[in-house]
Amino acid sequence: MRPRLKPVLRRVDRDERTLQLGVHPHRAVVLTGVEPAVRRLIDSLDGTRTLSQAVAESDLDEASAREVIALLAARGVLDDAAVRPAPLTGLTRAERDRLRPDVDVLALASPDGGMGAVERRRSAQVRVHGAGRVGAQIAVLLAASGIGHLCVVDSGTARREDVVPGGLGWPQVGAAREEGAVALAREIAPAVNAWSGRSASRLSDHGSRPDLVILAPVGPLDPVLVRELGAEEIPHLLATAFEGCGLVGPLVIPGVTACLNCLDLTRRDRDPSWPAVRARLGGYPAGESACDTTLSSLVAAQAAGHAIAFVDGADTPAGSLDILPDRRWRHRSWERHSQCQCGRNDPNSLTMVA
Repeated sequence: MRPRLKPVLRRVDRDERTLQLGVHPHRAVVLTGVEPAVRRLIDSLDGTRTLSQAVAESDLDEASAREVIALLAARGVLDDAAVRPAPLTGLTRAERDRLRPDVDVLALASPDGGMGAVERRRSAQVRVHGAGRVGAQIAVLLAASGIGHLCVVDSGTARREDVVPGGLGWPQVGAAREEGAVALAREIAPAVNAWSGRSASRLSDHGSRPDLVILAPVGPLDPVLVRELGAEEIPHLLATAFEGCGLVGPLVIPGVTACLNCLDLTRRDRDPSWPAVRARLGGYPAGESACDTTLSSLVAAQAAGHAIAFVDGADTPAGSLDILPDRRWRHRSWERHSQCQCGRNDPNSLTMVA
């Protein structure tokens, strides 16, 4: 190990014996009673020395020096500079520079400089179904965040109504939406392995199984696709906007969380006419409508954040998030429905069948 203070955390001398590392309340660590010898040790942690060298060169005895370094590590302000940036070696210098802010954020959460999370992103495969105002932005955000393998599925033709900042632009109008979204993903992240639905394998063939599928339907949500995702036990996330409101989630982990059919059954319990309403819509959600520019960006950013957190292995919000017309957020929790087949053959379910 070569201990190094995290470079992105600003250092502030509150007084001669008080040192603050980091400024934001979520990150800030305040060290009090810092003696000059301790301060010199802290200042020397620049990643050029091994742990043993840093201890040996300090003005403290070995036990005290190791205690100081252990304290800094426990408070999450140290990196191990010995970790090589292997996940970045395949990128050009320009791409590494563009990703630097993302890596800086990842480094705040781990002692490996964020390299573990970068590796997970680079090896992940995410499939986005729908490339309208919301879906195209999601695809671009995922590519820009370092997702290595990205498939976009949407055979529709890009319309003027699909044009938004960060998503499809005027040059894409008249062409296939999926091809436009793929081109934009490659433009922002040349190293991404991106392809369109025309060359995508079926979910059920196991040839190119995605780690996550994002459902951002431009039209009514395809119930066949939803059933296939459940049958293949592929995690999937819903993201849509209609009638001036947005919806992100739930993130469905088959066999673990409530599925989209659980939500439908819950709605049926509350409204017996719901199945007829959904049938007349052709599916629910019914697709993008009255989805303004800022709403589409809010939904896309939140959905991409959910997806990235899932790929990173971080905690992801349970339930779903509604974006209301006044731009307030409302969280909803959903339980697995006792009559849904997603609970069958689950040893923790009361509806298990032979």
